[in-house]
Amino acid sequence: MSTLLSVEAIEVGYGDVTAVADVSLQIRLGETVALIGSNGAGKTTTLRAISGLLPLRRGAIAFDGERIDGLSPAQIVARGIAHVPEGRQLFPTMTVVENLDLGCRAAAARARKKESVARVFELFPRLWERRRQLAGTLSGESSRCAPSGAA
Repeated sequence: MSTLLSVEAIEVGYGDVTAVADVSLQIRLGETVALIGSNGAGKTTTLRAISGLLPLRRGAIAFDGERIDGLSPAQIVARGIAHVPEGRQLFPTMTVVENLDLGCRAAAARARKKESVARVFELFPRLWERRRQLAGTLSGESSRCAPSGAA
């Protein structure tokens, strides 16, 4: 299989603090990968670097054979990479469907919007039942609106 995402010896930090040093990984087409580690291990920092939210100090990131480090987050999203933060921060006064629609802003995503939203509802059938419900009224903490029963 060909490599879809390549992260080579990256170093990323915040100010004078190095948060990630010499991290490398490769994800091949068709693979499902989990980045696992304890709190403070650098998982989120690594994902932010891949997403273009943090600049690299060293190393390289390539997607589908093309370097993406140094590109803006919008340019990276346009290539098909998205980062969904753990906080599940939704727009509470918008419906479930309206929140999902916000994920379809890039041209390629707009072209596949119907199929993408259908896939979300296939994976999370309770969301289909609640598609017209305001996101802020879904069960869970007010800042972490996770649908109950969704798996």
